Amino acid sequence: MLWEVMIVGAGPAGSMVALHLASQGHRVLLIDKQRFPRDKICGDGLIPDAIRCLQRAGLYEKVSKVGWKTKKITAFSPSRIRFEVPGDFLTVKRLIFDEILAREAVSRGVTFCQGTVQTISRDSDGTVRASFSESPRQVRARIGIIATGADISLLKNLGMVSQPRASAVALRCYVRSSFNLDQLVISFDCSIIPGYAWIFPVGGEEYNVGCGMAYRDGVKTRGNLKEIFHNFVTEFPLARELMKQGKILTPLQGALLRCGLKGSHPFKDGNLLAIGETIGATFPFTGEGIGKAMETGELAASIVHQSLVKGNFEYLREFPRLLEEELRPRYWGYQVAENWLSKAWLNDLIARRARKSRFLQNAFAGIITETVDPQTIFSVRGILKSLWM
Repeated sequence: MLWEVMIVGAGPAGSMVALHLASQGHRVLLIDKQRFPRDKICGDGLIPDAIRCLQRAGLYEKVSKVGWKTKKITAFSPSRIRFEVPGDFLTVKRLIFDEILAREAVSRGVTFCQGTVQTISRDSDGTVRASFSESPRQVRARIGIIATGADISLLKNLGMVSQPRASAVALRCYVRSSFNLDQLVISFDCSIIPGYAWIFPVGGEEYNVGCGMAYRDGVKTRGNLKEIFHNFVTEFPLARELMKQGKILTPLQGALLRCGLKGSHPFKDGNLLAIGETIGATFPFTGEGIGKAMETGELAASIVHQSLVKGNFEYLREFPRLLEEELRPRYWGYQVAENWLSKAWLNDLIARRARKSRFLQNAFAGIITETVDPQTIFSVRGILKSLWM
């Protein structure tokens, strides 16, 4: 069979493009190297961009039933100045979340295949061919989409990578504790900025506890991340109490992140696209990548559908421009925020002002919902404005 679309990677980006294309009547093959349910190293947090994607896909009610909802993030600056960021947030274990998306794609007509894609190439007739490491069997499609997260090995083989180094690294474990926390907690400790440690409730007295830090020029800016995690759970008061009343359920595991919508080319050879974290869809500063991964999947689905319906793959060449126009402006402000908050004294200053300034509180909420440019806060003008508003 010649598939219309072949998607490699069934994470949020791959499953989202698959289910949208199948809903429009296209023959879609979705491939993942693991059987579902399968775990994914992540903070498990869904902010408003991810929630909007789920709503557009008709999946929010299903996901929210198995998730944990909260209306605020409580953040601590390097000097442990506490401030709150209001908003609508949802946490769902990726073990559960990714399976819901993949199953929904299958229910809409997608064919799911478990296997490790070893190579992707183009035949003389222009079709895309994938070979597997476990089997001599091959599959072919008119259009290929790569959505393999931080694993860029397929993109490298295709010459679609401009910056192979990761942007950040994070690790986490799950903890069960009788200590009650009813909000997401973030700590910008001096030992980890630019980065942060977190405690995210996921329901059932379980918590996702972890930390992550950015790389600068391909080099970590601080020390050993496992040591930083240990210091966080033994010295940060809320984390210490959480651990005192609980126990670690899973090993501490780490993962690389690709951020800033850079490092990879999203289009190749007329009918190959790349989406999600594979092209750096994760936000700088926050490390949140689920929503933007799904948004790249939505954009890819719209342009692939147009190409297939009109029988003209030249439309696919517009995908990089579409990403730049629709998503790029949102990343710049987050990079500015990361640069500001990586300076401990600025981080403390903003935290102090956020405790008193209604302007800053509303602006933080707007940044999360993407209605306010982060530079509204992270600028000299923004700090001065917070002095009287």
